[in-house]
Amino acid sequence: MSSPHDSDVEAATIDQKPIEKLEQAPINPDLPMHWSNRKKYSQFAIVFLNAFLCYFSSAVYIPALTTLKVVFDVDLTTINSTVSLFIVVTGIAPMFWAPLSERIGRKPTYLASTALYAVFSLISGFAVNLPMFYVFRILQGIACSASVGVGGGTVTDIFEPRVRGKAMGIFLLGVIIGPAVGPLVGGYVNQYLGWRWIFYLMAILGAATTIANVLFLKETLYRDPNDPLPSGLARFKFNPFASLKLLGTWELFISAIPQSVIFGWFYLLVTSLPIAFGEIYHFNSGTTGLLFLASGIGNCLGSISSGIISDMVYARLKARNGGVAKAEFRLWPAYIGLPFTLLGMLMYGWFLNARTFPWIAPVVSLAIETFGQMFFMSITSTYAAEAYFPMSASALSAVNFMRTLFAMVFSLVSEQVRNNLGDGLTFTVGSIIFFASTMVCLPILQKYGERFRAARLNKK
Repeated sequence: MSSPHDSDVEAATIDQKPIEKLEQAPINPDLPMHWSNRKKYSQFAIVFLNAFLCYFSSAVYIPALTTLKVVFDVDLTTINSTVSLFIVVTGIAPMFWAPLSERIGRKPTYLASTALYAVFSLISGFAVNLPMFYVFRILQGIACSASVGVGGGTVTDIFEPRVRGKAMGIFLLGVIIGPAVGPLVGGYVNQYLGWRWIFYLMAILGAATTIANVLFLKETLYRDPNDPLPSGLARFKFNPFASLKLLGTWELFISAIPQSVIFGWFYLLVTSLPIAFGEIYHFNSGTTGLLFLASGIGNCLGSISSGIISDMVYARLKARNGGVAKAEFRLWPAYIGLPFTLLGMLMYGWFLNARTFPWIAPVVSLAIETFGQMFFMSITSTYAAEAYFPMSASALSAVNFMRTLFAMVFSLVSEQVRNNLGDGLTFTVGSIIFFASTMVCLPILQKYGERFRAARLNKK
C-alpha cells in the first residue's frame, strides 16, 4: 500500500475543503450547488445519458458473440476477450479523463469523448477482421469512458450532501442498467438487422449525445475567482496517474474491494448467461436479450431505494452527532444490500444447476441479485465521493479502475469457471467471497475511516 506522503496524492487531498462549507456558503449563482433544482436535474440527466452510453456499449453485443465467433472464425474465449478488453480500458482511461476534467473543465471533456465515441463506433461496424475490430473497440471504450470518471465528479459538483446519496444512486444506475438494457437491444438488432447495425446504432446514439452536450450541457466545475484554472497549454499539464495513486490510500482501496468483487461476478454472470440459457432453455439471441430486463428492474429498485435510505440515515446520524457530518455515516445502509445479493446469487446458480426449474426462477433470482448489488454499490460509491471531495471524479475513477479490472478477469474466465465448477458452485463461491470482503472491509472503514482521512489530509 503506497503512503500518503506521495506528492501527487498530497496535491489531490490537501486542498480539500469541507463539503459543509460550500453547502452553507452565501447564495452564489455561479456555484453549481446553488443552482435551481430544475437546472441541476437537467444537467444531471445529460450526464446520466453520457454514463449510460458507455456501459450500454460494454454489453450491447453480448447476444451476438456467437455470431461474431463464426464471422471472425475464432473460439468463444477469444471473442469474449473483446468484451474483457473493452471493460479494462473503461477502467484505465477515466484515470486520464478525470484529472483532465479538473484542469480544462467538465464540459470540454464530455464533448471530446462523445464525439470520438461516435466515430469509433461507426468504424467498429465496418470491421473486416478481428484485429480491426479489437483496435476500434478499444478506442471506442477509451472515448466513452470519460463519463464514467467525470460523471461522479459532476454529481458531487452540483448536489449538496443531504441529497447526494439519492443523486449518486440514480447516476450509478447507468453503471448497471447499461449492461442490462444493452443485450436486450443488441439481441433483436443482431437477429433482424445483423451485428454491424449494433455498432451503427451506437454511432447514432453517440452523435445524438454529442449534440445534446453542445446545446444543453453547462460547466459544473466551480473554481474560486481567486483560484482560477491555468491558462493556455498549462491547463493540459497534469499527472494522469494521480487517480491511481489515490487508490493507494486506505479509505479508497478498502471501499473498492467489495465493490470490485461483486462487479466482477456480475460480469461473469452477464457473459455466461447467453450460453447457459441457450443450453438449458434453448433461447435465441433476441429472447436472451429480454432476460436482462430482470437485471434492469432490480437495478432501478436498488438505485432508488438506496438513495432514499442513504440520505435518511445520513441526516439522522448527523443530527445525533451534533450536526457534524462524517462520510462514514453513508456506510451503514450498505449492509441492507448484502443479503439480497447473496440470496440472488445462490438462487440463480442452483436453479440453473438443477436444470429442472422453469426459466422464470433464475430470472427472478437475477432481479434479486441486481437489487442488492446496486444498493450496495450506490452507497459505497457515495462514501468514496464524499470522503475525497473535491477530488471526487479522480477518486471514483480509481474505484472504477479496480472494479473493471475484476470485471475483465471474471468475464474472460467465465466459460472455464462455469465448465469446471458448474453454475451452482460458481455462484456459491462468488457469494462467499463477497460476504467475506464486505464483512471485513465495511467495519474497518466505519471504525478507522475518519482516522485514515485525517492522517491523509494532515500529511504535508
